[in-house]
Formats: sequence, structure tokens, C-alpha cells
Amino acid sequence: MKIMKNRYLSSTVIGLLSAVVIASAFHFGMLEILEFKTLDHRFRHMPCWKSELRGRKPKVRGRRPEVKQTDKKPTATPADIAIVVIDQTSIELVYRNLGQRWPWPREFYAKILGFLQMAGAKAVVFDMFFTEPDINRIDISGEDSDAALVAATHYVTNVFHTYVLQRTGLLPEADRQDAIIQKSAFPAKTNDKKLQLQKYRTGAFPSAELIAEAAGIGFATIKPERDNICRRIRLAASFTNTTVMSQSLAAGYELLGKPEMRLNCNSLQIGDKSIQTDSSASAFLWWYRPPKGKQSPYHHYSAFNILRAGVLLENRRDPEIDVSDFKDKIIYIGSTAPGLFDAKATPLAGGVPGVEVQATALANLLNNDYVSRLPQTTIYIAIFLLCLITALTTGGMHHHSSGMLVPLVMLGGVIAAGYAALAYRHLFIDIVPLSLSIILTFGITTITNYLTERRHSRMVRGIFEHYLDSSVVNNLIANPDQVRLGGELRKCTVLFTDVANFTNTSEQLGPEQVVHFMNIYLNAMTDIIIEEGGFVDKFIGDEIIAIFGAPNILPDHAERACRATLRMRDKVKELQPEFREAGCKTEIFARTGMCTGDVVIGNMGSDTRMNYTAMGNTMNLGARIEGINKVYGTRIMVNETTAKESGMVFREIDTVQVKGKEKGERIFELIGYADDADIQKTTIDEFQTALELFRNQNWSKAGEIFNKLAEEGDLPSQLFTKRCKEYSKNPPPQDWNGIYVMQSK
Repeated sequence: MKIMKNRYLSSTVIGLLSAVVIASAFHFGMLEILEFKTLDHRFRHMPCWKSELRGRKPKVRGRRPEVKQTDKKPTATPADIAIVVIDQTSIELVYRNLGQRWPWPREFYAKILGFLQMAGAKAVVFDMFFTEPDINRIDISGEDSDAALVAATHYVTNVFHTYVLQRTGLLPEADRQDAIIQKSAFPAKTNDKKLQLQKYRTGAFPSAELIAEAAGIGFATIKPERDNICRRIRLAASFTNTTVMSQSLAAGYELLGKPEMRLNCNSLQIGDKSIQTDSSASAFLWWYRPPKGKQSPYHHYSAFNILRAGVLLENRRDPEIDVSDFKDKIIYIGSTAPGLFDAKATPLAGGVPGVEVQATALANLLNNDYVSRLPQTTIYIAIFLLCLITALTTGGMHHHSSGMLVPLVMLGGVIAAGYAALAYRHLFIDIVPLSLSIILTFGITTITNYLTERRHSRMVRGIFEHYLDSSVVNNLIANPDQVRLGGELRKCTVLFTDVANFTNTSEQLGPEQVVHFMNIYLNAMTDIIIEEGGFVDKFIGDEIIAIFGAPNILPDHAERACRATLRMRDKVKELQPEFREAGCKTEIFARTGMCTGDVVIGNMGSDTRMNYTAMGNTMNLGARIEGINKVYGTRIMVNETTAKESGMVFREIDTVQVKGKEKGERIFELIGYADDADIQKTTIDEFQTALELFRNQNWSKAGEIFNKLAEEGDLPSQLFTKRCKEYSKNPPPQDWNGIYVMQSK
């Protein structure tokens, strides 16, 4: 019973930890691209009989198109939208028959508009940019050509033009900017503070006359995802602090009869339609699948044929084209010739003309087909539930086949739900984090079960996996009952040392050189620590943490720690030639901090992974003392207890209050051995005298001594010289106790 209770408890913990990991990865977007790949797969493998328009008729202004009765199943093609394409063939035929090279005169587009008006087209949307004045040709004036397009835009019903927004560049002409703001501005105020529209300061715009005559105008800027695939389209943006509409939204707003619109951080409400958006007003597109044997869901018409029909119509001749094909349809005009159009990759195909992406956005809007995404909060809840169910189910099963059944069923259900929700409800469910929740939790729980069942038979091997230091291993082999969590209070000396400016040094070296350098340094330092009876607790990059006095009791642990540090200092000097051969260009030296005091020493960690280490205030203070070296320019610093018990030569540096502590701590610099004849005791005495004067607030006399020592190259004296000058100008408060408060770790 107890075993089962422990099993379920550990399974619950595993489930919660797995949920935290997956939820974090999902929250920070680490699974986004992989999720988008599954979304692409769902679009490509949609049931072939699924009606993309779901049997609905778009609500548009004017007379509804006639619906032909047919026994055929609904197709994936939005039947009310067609595209006039300027392909390579059209460009060549125009040159061959009309004698005009690309770019075509603007009056050609006026002729196309004239034909489409006669044919009864509901609207015409240009996915082309008329941002510069037309050029003069031998037989056609550029000014007259521009005027023809402006006039056609005025007389033809529902003509929509396009512009491009840019973040940088020259500011547009004032008349064009004013015209864009007036024509393309969002009809309602957007006061939602969570809304984070993409901001633009300039762009490429048509002439003010063309903008004024258009039924509407919108931006056609498309930003693909990180993998360069278009899945979303931006419906609104901020231009000179004005919210402006996209091409599809501007056209849809006009065609739907200018209904009331509201935009907030998660949706766009347009009439009775609600489109889910993100904070940048971007929405996921529903991609219509082309009919069998076709490359596009939209019917394409050759621009040359339409232009020719327009010319014939002007000459009162039969246009030689079935005008009923354009009756009550929305016509997009865009280029597909190589080198002219901006190819986009979509979930269904690569190299899709940008005009088709814009047409899809408008079709989505008119038919309310935009894809909604399941809210993140729901995904978070599902992650935690799936992880817990998987962990408890797997952890409670003794037989592997039984433990696999429930997770497999849940995994299949998640994947099936993701595909079905998109196909039948236009709902995008993030199946990657949900699937990974099941897989990761199942894997960890299964491995944990296996290790738990074999724990007793692997005890000896576990000892050597838990401990790396030989002194710890030998001690535990002699006393195997200590292989358990727990510790004891013991007085020790802890040592923290790392290479000064290692980040700069490592940046000068290649990866192999860094490894070679670290091997030389760590091997030499570790040997000295072990020879002096110390225990290497851990390596953290170039930092070494060692403990003297554990696991073996050492009465002279402070002296051993200081002696090891001095030996390490001398060894680093000896190794300078090897360091240079390894690629180091500057002198290598280490900063060391030591602290003597009580620590809790023993096995820390979990039931499956332990670490023999020490904890407590002494460890924290030792780490802080090591960092204080940078402030004072010293290399070896210790606390007062270490200085008193080691029998070495020190000089007191200061009394500091480290961050997070309420009391001051006297710190000392380790100078050398007591019998070292090279020690400059005069310097130590002078520094001590100056320090006492400093604490008595005699800034003038203390500063003179510190300044003298500083000129001799003493770095701590340089710091105190500055402090004396500062305090002489701005004295500390009356209750100043001489303690320096550290502002950082």
C-alpha cells in the first residue's frame, strides 16, 4: 500500500513538472513553427468533400448573384471571386498586337475597367501599385493615361486600389497622406490599450486623385511567419497614429454595406461577423482547396483577352468573350508573370501569387471563413489535465501494455480532434503541446518506474553515479548507510575561486582552445585541493567550489584552505607559458574567496539523484567574498574567522555589508605564509594605520597615506583614496559606523 502511495505521489509530481515544461515551451513560442507545420498538414489533408464555403452565401451590397441548381457537391472554389491575371503570355501578346511593352499604359487598365463594368462585375480590386506617374510614350501621354485610369475608377462601380506601408523611408506627399488617412481610416476608434498594431511612418501611395475616386483603398502588406509561409493576414495597422484598413478589409467593409465595426485585442467585429485576431489585428486564413486538376481555387482570366474585349467594346464591336462569366463577381487584377509578382508560400502550395492571398482574405471576410484559434488558457488547462492523467495512469500500472493503452488512446484523440475541429468548425487547436504532454509524461513516468523497480539492485552503481569525488566515494563505501538524504552541522572552510575576466578570455579562443585551457587549469587546481585534503564540491564553468573539513574531519581546515590557495596562485604563474600556447593572449589569474563557519554538509537532492554538498550562510558569504575581490582589486579575500584560524599573514581591507545581510563582515586579504621574507610588512602596517584614520573620519591624513600607497601600485589604496576625497566633500551621517554597504552581489 505504501509503495503504491509513493508511486502515485511521484507520478503526480512528474505530471506537474512535465506540464510546467510543456506549458512554458508553449507560452514562449518554442513550439509555434512545429505547430504551424501540423496546421499546414491539416489543410492539405482536409476531407475532399468538405465544403469550404459551408453552404453560406456572402452578404454583399446590391442584387444577389443567381444560384444555379446542380446535383454536384459543393466545390472548394469561392465562386463569387475571379482573377484577371497579367501573365507572361498577356505581356507578349500586348506587345505583339498593341505595340506596348511592360509596364502597360494606365489607359489599358481603364479599358479593362470599362469592359468589366459592362459585364456587370460587382467590384474590381487592383492588387497592383500605381504609385508613380505614368510615363510618356510615343503615342500615349503619361498624363492622359493617368487621367484615363482616374476617370474609369470614378465611373466604374466599386473599384478598390492598393498601397504599401513602410517603416522607413521618405515621408509621402501631404496630399497623398491626407487622402490615405481619409479614405483608408478605420471607421471606428480603437481604444483597446492591449491592441498592438504594427506602426508605419511612410509608404508607397497612388496619386491623391486616384485615391479620391476609388470606392476604397487598403494596404497589401503581407508578413509571412518565421518559416516564410503565409498563414495569417494583417487586417489593420497604424499609419501616423491612425488605424488604417487592409486591402481585403477595405473592400469587404464597402461590399457589406459599411456595417458597424469594432476592433480590440482579440477580435474584429464587422456587422454580424466576428473574426478572431491577435493583438496585432492579424487573423488566420482559411485556405480554399482548388478543384481537382486545377492549381488555383479561383478562375483565372487572361488580362490580354479582357483588354482586347475592352478595346473592341470601345469600337462598338462584339467583345468576343462571354460577359456572363463576370456577372455579379468580384474581380481581382494582379500579375503572375515571372519577375513581376510576389510569390508566396501557403499551407497548400509554394509560389502562390500574392493576388490569390489577397483574394482569399476577402473571401474569408465575406463568407465569415476566417480560422479561430483555441484560447491559450484552454490549452494550458488541457496540458495539465493530460499530463496528470497520463502520469497517474502510467505510474499506477504494473504491466507496460496496460499502462500504454490510455496514453495511446488520448494521443489519438488529440490528433483526431485537431484535424476534425479545423475541417468542420474552422477551429485551430494546438495539438503539438497536447501531444507532447502525453508523450513526455509517459516517457518520464515509464523510465521512473523502471529505475524505481531496480533501485535496490543498482545501489552500488548508484553510489558511483551520485558521487564523483574520490574522498566521498571512499567514505560512503565504508559507511553505506549514509546513502540517504540528510546532513549534519559542521564547521568547515569553503573556497570559491574562478578565472578573472574569463568571458573575455573565452571570446578570444575557439571552442577546442577553451576546452584545452580549462583542462589544464582545472586539473592543476583540483590536484592541489585534493592534496591539501579538500573536497571539490562542483565545477561551474571556470569556477571551482571546494570544502575543507568534509567529508573527512580536518582540525586545521582553515590553514589547509589558505595553503591550497597560495599554491594555486603560484601554480597559475607557472602555467602561464602553457596558457599562452593554448591561445590566451593576456595574463591568467584567479580571484578566490574563503569563509570559515558552520555549514550543513550531507546528501542533498532527490531520492533518485543526490549530491554531496554544503549549504548555509557560510557558503553564501564565501561566494560573496570571492566577488568582493573585483571591488578592491585584490585576488584572495577571506572572512575574519579564516584569518584568525589559519596562521597566515593577512591585512584587513574593510568591513562590508554584503547584499542581503544586515550585519557587517570584516574582510582580509591573504598575503602569504608567516615565514615569507618577501612580505612587505611596512605596507601592511601603513594600510592598517590609514584604515583606522579612515574609520575615525580623519579623511585628510588617511587620504595622504592611501594616496602614497596607491602611487606605489596598491589597488585597495586607490579605492580608499577616492572614498576619502568623496567623504571630505560629502561626509557620511553622524551615526556612520565605517561599514561599506555592497549594492550588488
